[in-house]
Amino acid sequence: MQWEASVERNKDFATVWRNLGIAYFNVRADEAKALHAFDQAHAIDPNDGRILYERDQLWKRVGKSPEERLAELQRSSNLAFLRHDLTVEVATLFNQTGNPEKALHLLTSRTFQPWEGGEGLVLAQFVRSNLLLGQKALFQKDPTRARHFFEAVLSPPQNLGEAKHLLANWSDVHYWIGVSYMEEGRSEEAMRAWQLATRQRGDFQQMSVRSISDMTFWTGMAYVRLGRESHAKEIFRQIYNYSVELQQQVPKIDYFATSLPAMLLFENNLARQNQIDADFLRAQALLGLDREQEAKALLSEVLHLDRNHTGAADLKEQLQQGLSSFSGAR
Repeated sequence: MQWEASVERNKDFATVWRNLGIAYFNVRADEAKALHAFDQAHAIDPNDGRILYERDQLWKRVGKSPEERLAELQRSSNLAFLRHDLTVEVATLFNQTGNPEKALHLLTSRTFQPWEGGEGLVLAQFVRSNLLLGQKALFQKDPTRARHFFEAVLSPPQNLGEAKHLLANWSDVHYWIGVSYMEEGRSEEAMRAWQLATRQRGDFQQMSVRSISDMTFWTGMAYVRLGRESHAKEIFRQIYNYSVELQQQVPKIDYFATSLPAMLLFENNLARQNQIDADFLRAQALLGLDREQEAKALLSEVLHLDRNHTGAADLKEQLQQGLSSFSGAR
């Protein structure tokens, strides 16, 4: 290709190496050459924040561990905090590697501006940071502090540059608020929070409305907490059946999803992503149906396929901590 001819003439042109990296991955499906090309681009121009971000996204796509990605971005922290997309990626990796305190501090210490392809990313990590910190406080037997973090999600600060979508499902937030109340012995408030969780219907994710998503699981868990086992099991069966249907579908890119981060640069293996999505939903369903060992096995499979899967990592951590959300819900 012409870009290969270009680097033969001038091996010190970072942009051409960057272009080669994208072409090697998207056109020739050659991960090794793509990684080498981006390494060359970054080495030639280590102050180019865009190249750093795109290189990290390539690392994410080929399965580099969150720890390795975070260490690399922290080596270029002066660049990482100049760009909104890099900052939220660092926050994501802090959350993924067990440092939600650092993630929350990072997210609340700067003012974000919306950017194409970044819709929902900042808010999602703000929500995640607070949920992880609240769950940590529950594990430390401090439900009052836990609720402080959970309720903070309901009023995101303006510096995030985005707010909750009207159709977004936050049943998990209301569920955990209910858990914190119950841990304090305030059963009436807990019941009200869980009832709010059960009223959440559908979800808005990846620029589309969905009847079932990973949030549906928390609606089912709220029904469990309310003692409405038949309703809960019906929810979990719906999730399971949907996961089977999803796995059998021929995946395609939604017309309105073309600005999503996963669609902007590197080609996505849609069949593989479809498998990951189906496996995670099925793991949630199995957990709700008291088939915990099967659920754990599927969560491990999801993390094998995608080492950076946020939902699987967080749910697996909750199970390992033995939080009362699961161990005492029935």
